[in-house]
Amino acid sequence: MKNKVCIITGAGGGIGSAIAEALFGLGYKLVLMGRNEEKIKKTAKDRDCLILAGDICDDEYVRSVVAKTVETYGSIDLVINNAGVAQSQEFCDITMEEYDKIMNTNVRAPFLLCKEALPYLEKTGCGTVINIASVTAHKGYALQSVYAASKHALLGFTKALSKEYYKRGVRAHVISPGGVFTDMVKISRPDLSSEGMILAEDIAETVLYLLKMRNCACVADEIELHRETKEPFM
Repeated sequence: MKNKVCIITGAGGGIGSAIAEALFGLGYKLVLMGRNEEKIKKTAKDRDCLILAGDICDDEYVRSVVAKTVETYGSIDLVINNAGVAQSQEFCDITMEEYDKIMNTNVRAPFLLCKEALPYLEKTGCGTVINIASVTAHKGYALQSVYAASKHALLGFTKALSKEYYKRGVRAHVISPGGVFTDMVKISRPDLSSEGMILAEDIAETVLYLLKMRNCACVADEIELHRETKEPFM
């Protein structure tokens, strides 16, 4: 995996930062995306990588990241769509502006990033996309209508993408965790305590597992994770 090139969205903290840390350890060349440049720099820790801050809802920013990545490193091997926003609101209180922000961040941006990166992923012969979804990709929760809709959409487009490109050497995976101990879950699930929560590092380990399987004869299309305190198979 050394010298493979990976783009990570939402790399300024939480899950994105943990994934970056794990991939740095494997020798990946990383391109770190996020809104806050200072937070991305904290993830980078002065290590050699490409720091490209911007608004992921800006199409030109997304396109420029792909262009800069290819210009700098010459290829793209892995895309990890991790950036996301959530809400905890009564259905009828959600404004269309809030709806657009969530759908644009959680669905449109990863869709566009995949679209722009796929020609380069295909060239490598072993390109990989990993989309970080959520348990809400399968279940609906009260007060999370738009978030659930966005994660259902992310799962759906990943399924279609994987079917379309697997014969071209590109795999698309989904990781769907339950409550992860991040700032975002405090917003989307204020009812949860930190006890028994999934850690960002657990998601990073799951990413590594999927990458190690690249040399195996078996494939995990989606990995669902739940808190240890939650009843199994629920």
